[in-house]
Amino acid sequence: MISVLFVDDEPALLEVTRLFLERSGEMKVDTSRSALEALDKLKNQTYDAIVSDYEMPMMDGIVFLKILRAQGDPTPFIIFTGKGREHVVVEALNNRADFYLQKGQDPRSQFAALGGMIRQAIQRRSAEESIRTADRQVVDIINHLPDATFAIDREGRVISWNKAMEELTGIGEEDMIGRADYEYSVPFYGKRKPILIDLVLKPDSEISRSSYINVRRQGNSLIAETENLIQGDKPAILWARATRIFDPKGNIVGAIESIRDITEIRRIEDERKRKEEREREFGLVDKIFGKSAGAWYKKGVNLYYKQGKFQDAIQCFNRVIEMDPGHVEAWQDRGICLKELGRYEEAIQSFNMVIDLKAPTTETYYYKGETIEKLGKSSGNFQLLEEAIHYFDKVLELDPSHVNAWNYRGLCLKELHRNEEAKKSFDRAQTLIRQGIQRPYH
Repeated sequence: MISVLFVDDEPALLEVTRLFLERSGEMKVDTSRSALEALDKLKNQTYDAIVSDYEMPMMDGIVFLKILRAQGDPTPFIIFTGKGREHVVVEALNNRADFYLQKGQDPRSQFAALGGMIRQAIQRRSAEESIRTADRQVVDIINHLPDATFAIDREGRVISWNKAMEELTGIGEEDMIGRADYEYSVPFYGKRKPILIDLVLKPDSEISRSSYINVRRQGNSLIAETENLIQGDKPAILWARATRIFDPKGNIVGAIESIRDITEIRRIEDERKRKEEREREFGLVDKIFGKSAGAWYKKGVNLYYKQGKFQDAIQCFNRVIEMDPGHVEAWQDRGICLKELGRYEEAIQSFNMVIDLKAPTTETYYYKGETIEKLGKSSGNFQLLEEAIHYFDKVLELDPSHVNAWNYRGLCLKELHRNEEAKKSFDRAQTLIRQGIQRPYH
């Protein structure tokens, strides 16, 4: 049942119109004899449509319409006008009246036209509301997508900028909606330039000249990756998908793009590929030397001691550790090679593994102390020098005649300006050398 409020100051017209509109059984008509009375009714009741006379005492139909629209009331509104009042028609339409109807026509045709206008106005308003609801739902869906997503219209103005995009770029929706001239590219490239969302609206010839990699078209979408971007002061690789937006008639009205940071995914993939390459290389060597940790260890020792190829030796020791994580000698020799390459922190981790495996030797403590001394000296960290002295003292507890430990202990003390103690360490080393007690210097 369609509810209608009919407002007119002529009682006879009110009654005739009500009877005619209700005759079909699909409408229920309520009447008011003034705009003021109608406004009072609208405080407590809503209607599907309002039909109002123009010329009424105290408040005319245009003022009545203006008040409703100012209050945000979108109810379909049809205004009655007398002949010769074309200016009223213009003003009514300017204030968002849906239709106007001139009085004085044949009553039967006039009432039939009014009924048709009421139905059409309601249908149109219902369709508009459905579109608004759909638009709100689309915006809500976009806003809650896990991927950073934004949309532009045909003129390149930003019409949507979701929460994930705010988090990715650090730019709020309120600072981006309505912006054009490639403003949305600045957070990624530091300058205005066409990006994937623009390219999806252009021919393939322009796409081929872009800086994207792995570009492919999929229906109305473009999918691509881009490298050499900086996100949060770090290099980033982004995956993007841009899709055209069409209206119900099939016309392109804009585009939407989703962006995903795949830096970590690509890092894992690259590491997997490198590992597979190493596996293929190791597999070939395994066939030659036999699939044993011992063979790999011997190869590493040969590369390390005889050829000085520390990096190659480290790969061999890594292979041993993959086969036998408890291989103490591989951990220790790996640490020595890392130390020689200046990779002190990694070397210390290797020596710590030897200690954790409860198989440290005097040389383990010595190498760890030497590495800590080098790290402390290169970084200017005096606390590390104190820690190095601790490990040289452990060496000397086990082997008081370890010349190199005395020498390095003296070097650490000298760096700490503890000159008297340093002199004693150097003197002790010289005494051991004169006595013919000397350890190989690594």
